[in-house]
Amino acid sequence: MRYVAISDTHGNREKLRDILSQIGDCDAIIHLGDGENELSLIRSTINADVIAVKGNNDYFARELPLSRAFRFGGIGIYCCHGHTLGVRENRNRLAEECRRNDCSVALYGHTHISADETIGGVRCINPGSIGYPYNDFGYVELSDLKGNVEIRFVKCG
Repeated sequence: MRYVAISDTHGNREKLRDILSQIGDCDAIIHLGDGENELSLIRSTINADVIAVKGNNDYFARELPLSRAFRFGGIGIYCCHGHTLGVRENRNRLAEECRRNDCSVALYGHTHISADETIGGVRCINPGSIGYPYNDFGYVELSDLKGNVEIRFVKCG
């Protein structure tokens, strides 16, 4: 099983198409917010489930939740954009919310800065922004091969 997380596409469909071609086959794409207008492009480009959360610039995506939690290969994954948890200042509230949802990995966006850090036992990963990157950007790949879960950041730019 292979899931891929992206964030903050902000209408940059050309760069998103490039990233999707690099991603290739996967079971699900997780969009971490600020990309409501690109969800249809993702669905039409890749034959995979789309799991999405609402970002602070997703004004018309009323159906999208602010967060989602699910199990991946026995690991709890918490997904959110992060704007309601103050992730620009620090990720402490993000880590708390992740633990509250019985998860050990938090995937988030909002800052436009890729990051991979552990806070209070919670691995907090931001793939950066595809639309307006402030540093390296890419995607987070979650792979489950025969019960061995691997989570890694794949740099694209």
